[in-house]
Formats: sequence, structure tokens, C-alpha cells
Amino acid sequence: MTIEPVASTSSFPQQIEQDEEVFPKYTINDNNVPNHPKLGGYDFYRSIGSPKYVVAPMVDQSELAWRLLSKAPLPPSIAGPSTTITTSTGRKLIRYPGGTHVSYTPMIHAKVFIDAKGEGNKRGDGQFNLTYEEEGGEGTIAVIEGGDRPVIAQFCANDPEVLLAAAQKIEHRVDAVDINFGCPQGIAKRGHYGSFLQDEWDLVYKLINTLHINLKVPVTAKFRIFPSLSKTLAYAKMMESAGAQILTCHGRTRDMKGQFTGLADWQMIKKVKEHVNIPVFANGNILYYEDVERCLEVTGCDGVMSAEGNLSNPAIWLAPSHPHFHPSITMLAHRYLDIVEALQSHTSRSAIKSHMFRLLKPVLDTNEELRVKIAQCPVGEGMDKFRELLKEIEKILEPAIQEAGPSFHPPPIDPSTGYRSLPIFCAQPQIRAKPVSTEIGGTEEFVTRPSSPSAESPGNSVAPASSIQGTILFSRSARHDVKNTDRCINEECTGVAALRCPTRACITHCRIVKAVESGYTEQEATKEALSGGLVGMGCEAHEEKERARKERMDRKRKNKSEAKQRAKQRKIENEQKPKKGANGGEAADGDS
Repeated sequence: MTIEPVASTSSFPQQIEQDEEVFPKYTINDNNVPNHPKLGGYDFYRSIGSPKYVVAPMVDQSELAWRLLSKAPLPPSIAGPSTTITTSTGRKLIRYPGGTHVSYTPMIHAKVFIDAKGEGNKRGDGQFNLTYEEEGGEGTIAVIEGGDRPVIAQFCANDPEVLLAAAQKIEHRVDAVDINFGCPQGIAKRGHYGSFLQDEWDLVYKLINTLHINLKVPVTAKFRIFPSLSKTLAYAKMMESAGAQILTCHGRTRDMKGQFTGLADWQMIKKVKEHVNIPVFANGNILYYEDVERCLEVTGCDGVMSAEGNLSNPAIWLAPSHPHFHPSITMLAHRYLDIVEALQSHTSRSAIKSHMFRLLKPVLDTNEELRVKIAQCPVGEGMDKFRELLKEIEKILEPAIQEAGPSFHPPPIDPSTGYRSLPIFCAQPQIRAKPVSTEIGGTEEFVTRPSSPSAESPGNSVAPASSIQGTILFSRSARHDVKNTDRCINEECTGVAALRCPTRACITHCRIVKAVESGYTEQEATKEALSGGLVGMGCEAHEEKERARKERMDRKRKNKSEAKQRAKQRKIENEQKPKKGANGGEAADGDS
């Protein structure tokens, strides 16, 4: 084993931090030869069909049912003909119009997966079901030929041996195993995985290299960039040298999340692609099909991975020339439920409801009652309740569909905003409206935003916050510009300043400022605020938002309590039903 040199001089003019950067040390494996014969790099990429369209690993949302929907999003009656391709190894793969070419599983926690006992155990093997042989299956699954392949299973871990044991449990069911080095969430920080390993290059190397040496399938890696270009490139090269056969580069840093998400840096992804000798998937900024094509052109990458865009429109890969470009949200929802019902493998309640909320968001944003009904839908009784709600939604959407007419086709993207104006019945990305007030720093409502469609105003058939006349939107670059989001005025606070707060503070410090203005001393106000006091003393915008949040939480608690009561009542009713004997009649006392 030798030590990799850790100093590098940047050759890129835009790298201005310093002439020479020192990177974390890592030990390389001199005997870097896999124990099992397997394809690598572009040979592996070609063996799975040279995929361009990739569904991202999404916690509890890229589950088997969703992967199958993303592979064949349209019903056969309207989809058009599928195509069969033959890969470099002679493998035949079926591709459907608008469908993904390869999907990643949700992130699997390696230690938890090792401890899972399978069907019948309380924890089961829900992260990847090995009992029914549907996940990772190549036959016809849920009436979809080709099943769940190609598929890449993603794991998170910080122990190479634990990761290897978990990956070996699944390697016979997948085309490759991916390691998550990109998750920026708090749970990843607490669990010491994802992007919170990016400063421990020796551990990152060992995690990748352990799988590269010992697995029978290739290992891949997904990561986030650093603010420094030279460090990002060195990190990618280190992963390649460790044995990663495909890299997915998410063009955002670890800190770019939540309100500080920002635009993904395609130029940084392009440099990564130019700097390594293995396939690279680009990740970030994908809302429409046109973004996919533009990303491929700008970055030169081998494929584009979509997460948010795919969740809102699983047919995001459908070309604009297709007659069902941006298909009906209810049609997609019905097809998803069809797949869920056709599977033996369990689809979690949280996944089903999450997808229903996301697919139907354009209409749910206009009707709180429907949102509550979906939240209350019992999953254990099948999909019938969801079907009933979809029929109700279809009636609501009928006037908009009639208004659009049978010849409707989505318009081009508006070059002034970067968005496409779509009717409420079309699958579409989530777009937030820019808050506009009649006074600087004021607290009035979005004065230029049209009201949402409702029973009282059914004529507005365009989704709220769509790029229509009368709605003010950030341009796509401005909307994601991190400079538009300020920190709280208190230098020691890590909170975010509310856009409509005249004090430019978070809610806690807004209340402190207002309390001081009312006569409190700063010490008194701070002590009171930090103990949960001063409620109602903040600016109008903050307090209005807090009231709305409290109402939502109260409603959620009420819905949860009512759902528990209904489940309890159903259990009692089921227990009171007469038991059936072997001959189909009621069981006698001795048979019960």
C-alpha cells in the first residue's frame, strides 16, 4: 500500500482560492484487481444499454412500483410501440416511450439491511424485497416486460465490511451497487454517511475499493461537488482510482439544500466529465425534457439523472413530439395504482401517499379538502379509496380538459422565465411563485398572483404559480440564486431571513426586535423568546405563517388520531366476524 500525493496545482483559471491546494490523504491499494471477473467503465455502461435517462435514488420514493411506472409511464393503448435493443453483451432490453433507461433503488442503510430478517419479520426486507423475486427481476412484472432491470441498488454506510456484507446480500439481483456520498440531510450527518464523508477520502476510497475488489457486479458512486474546482476533480479521480465504474455528479455543494438549494453547476459537472475516463451521469436542474437534452449537450455527460422532475412527471423522458407529452395527472396516478396492486411485493403506505400528493399537486393546491381525503385514505384495504378520489378529481378537471380541447398540446417553454405554462390537468414540475408586495419589506399577500381555482372560481384552469399572465415568477436562474436568500440579521443565528419580514430576521429574532421596540430590554426579550414566549409579537408575515403552520400541524394530528380510531374499529369488526371452517361454513367451537 502506498500513500497518494495530496497536493495539486490547479490548471484552471477560474480556480482562484490559491495556487496550490492540499487535499485529504488516502491510502491506495497497489493490488487493485477484482476477485471476480466483471465489466468496468464503458464496457459495463454499454452492457446495460448505454443509458441516457436515469431515475435517481430517492428515499421511500424510487421503490419498485415507481421504478416500473418510470420505465413504462403510459398505458400501452396510448404509449406507442416499445423498442428492443441488444447490448454489447447480447442482452436484450425493452424500452418504452417516455421511459427511463436505468433506475436506482431508494438509498438502503447497509446496517439495517443486514439486520432485516425477511418476510414475516417486523422490519421485513422492505428496503429491497428478496422474498418474491420481483425487485431486480428481469421477467414480466406487473404486466411490464423486462421487469425491474437494469437497476442499480444504492447503499449508505461508513464501514467497508458492513457495506460489503449488505451488498453481497443483493448483488445477484442488481446490475451494480452504488454508494451514496451525496446526501446532505441532517440524518446523514447524524449517521455519518452521504456527503458528510466527503472530507474523509481514505474512508471513501476504502468503501469503494472494498466493493470493487469483492463484489461480482460493478460499484458506482454518487457525490456532490466542492466549492473548489480542483478539489472536486481530485475527489472524482480518487473515486475512479478506487474502482468506481460510473460516477454521478450532483452539481451542488453539501450546503446547497433547503432554502439555499441554488442552481446545480453544469460547468463543474462538465469539468468532472472531461477529467475522468469512466461514464458520468449529470444530476441537477432537470424540470422538463428540454432540460435533459440541454444538459447532455452542455456537460457532455453520458446520461442525466432526474429526481424532482421525475417525481412530478414520471414521463419526463417523453419527447415533445409525442401526442401525450406532459400526460394527464390522473392517468399517471391510475397507472401507478395498477402497478401497486399487481405486485406481490409490499409498497409502503408512505410511498403511495407521497406519490399521490406529488402527482396530483396541481389540483390539490386548489382544494384542501381533497388533500385531507388523500391523507386519510386507508392503504390496507386496497386502492379502492384512491380510485374513488381520482374519479372525483377527474370531474373537477373536466371543465379544464374541455376548455383545452382535443387538439391541445403543451406550448414551448417561455424563454423569459424558463418555464412552460400548463393546464392544471397536466403533469408538471413544482414551481413556487415569487412573493411580491405593494411595499418594500411589506407583509401583504402576493398581490399579482391569481386566485387558485375553486368551486367559487372554476374558470381558472391553469395550475397555481404557473407562468401565466398576472403571476410573477423568479426566472429559473434568479429563483435558485443563493444570493436571493439572506441569513437572519443576528450574526450568531443560522436561521433564514423571511422574504416578507421588515426586520430581515428569523421568527425568533423578529419577535425579539419587535419586543424591544415595545419596551422590553434586549436581555428580557431574548430570554423570553428562547423559552418559547413572545408568541404573536413578531411581524404580521411571520405570525401569519406561524398560525398557518400551527393549523396544519393540528390538522395532521387530528387526521392521524382519526385514522388510528378507524383502524382500531376495523380491527374490532374483523375480530367479531364469524370465522370460516374448512368447508367454508362457520367454524364450530371445537374448530376455532
